[in-house]
Amino acid sequence: MNYIFSILRSGLGVMISRVFGLLRDIAVAGVYGATGVTDIFFVAFAIPNLFRQFFAEGAIASAYVPILSDKKHKDGAFAANSYLTQLITVQTLLVVGVSLILAILAEYIIVLFMPGIIGNQYNIALGGALLRIVVPYLLFISIAGILAGYLNLCGSYFIAYASTAALNIMMIMGAAAGYHYNGNIYPLAFSVILGGLLQLLIVYSYAHIKGFRMGSLTPPDPDVKRTYKLVVPSLAGVGISQLNFLVGRVIASFLQPGSISWLFYANRLFQFPLGVFAVTISTVSLTEFSVAKTHGDKAKVQALLDKAIILVLLIIIPSTIGLVGLAEELIDLIYRRNAFGEEDTLKSAAALQMYGVGLIFYSLAGIFTRVFHSDKDTATPVKVAGISFAVNLVLNLLLMKPLGHAGIALASSVAAMVNAVLLYVFIKDYRFSITKHASKIIKIMISSYLLLGALAVLKMNGVHTLINVAVSAAVYFGALVLLKFGIKEYLKKG
Repeated sequence: MNYIFSILRSGLGVMISRVFGLLRDIAVAGVYGATGVTDIFFVAFAIPNLFRQFFAEGAIASAYVPILSDKKHKDGAFAANSYLTQLITVQTLLVVGVSLILAILAEYIIVLFMPGIIGNQYNIALGGALLRIVVPYLLFISIAGILAGYLNLCGSYFIAYASTAALNIMMIMGAAAGYHYNGNIYPLAFSVILGGLLQLLIVYSYAHIKGFRMGSLTPPDPDVKRTYKLVVPSLAGVGISQLNFLVGRVIASFLQPGSISWLFYANRLFQFPLGVFAVTISTVSLTEFSVAKTHGDKAKVQALLDKAIILVLLIIIPSTIGLVGLAEELIDLIYRRNAFGEEDTLKSAAALQMYGVGLIFYSLAGIFTRVFHSDKDTATPVKVAGISFAVNLVLNLLLMKPLGHAGIALASSVAAMVNAVLLYVFIKDYRFSITKHASKIIKIMISSYLLLGALAVLKMNGVHTLINVAVSAAVYFGALVLLKFGIKEYLKKG
């Protein structure tokens, strides 16, 4: 399969999802703003999303995709379907158990993740109620995540990602219902369940079209047990990564009301380039790395890794310049209306700038982690994630007082840098050759400097944000063309 074609299809699917996600955030910000109530909702919504990383596209995907690739190649479709059916069955039992615990202990869980509300019984009760409503989403999205990995191995990346737009569309409708009921937060929470169910139906239907059939539960497939042995260390790695964000929310709960919401809105905008480009590249890379290693093609793995790094540099460097340089303008353009005011704009923009400086490191860390996972090494990323978590925690405590919520975002970015550097150091038998790709890197940097100059001039002259973005992007890619970057060299197959 053509590597870049996979990335483009996957990226298009993510783009569709992110566009609807952006519309969702605009709707939520406009209806609910950034208040103590939105802080509680975002924490309640973050809890099933934390476990989603465990049971869906995070830990479990990293463990089972290489195994499923081996099964399809060596044992055929029947064995692969049987393995996947048993995996889904076990996952369902585990997720239902976790969901019941979350529902029963909802108030305690909310206080655990948001200790700043201790003593406020109304907020604790509200958080518990919201968490109980959104918990079923975890089951739907966990099964959908597993089936999305199957679609990726079938060469279908678009539906796997575009289907997440279902959640965003339903949440837009939920925000609209909340507006109708004078800002009531409960319709937004119920829309999360409907969105997860709709996404599952879409992914399952397309997996069926691509050949997935529920297989036999007997005899038990030993590879399912093997998968969970790989998942255990990977759970810790993914959990630590997610805890970096959750620790920030915990600490932000002690700051002024709205701090968690400002971090959420900023992070959502930060996630746009990260999700559309970096996560897409790293996810496709995991599949391609796994297939190449199944065939014992080490040279192809090396070439794919080179391509992935160049593509990240090509897209993420200008994205970083845009996010940091136009943070306030972007937040103002996207979010500022109705309940989302000037203070919310300034506070969210400060957090966005701090997240933005770490964008390149988040992107590279995602790719480097996939290298270990494709080799069925889940232990090394865990050790590295543990170090980055410690760095994040210490910096959160040090920066929260002088920088407030923005210090929390900066701590996360520095921790991402530590994570990316250490992962690269520990990769076996691979080093990115700067001299080999020097001309490409220099051309990217020259184009980026021209982009920075254009952005600064347009910004000083008060040019509208959308025009600034369009012209700056044209300058950047125009410079690449004039410098004869030769992007096809990195996009061709093989």
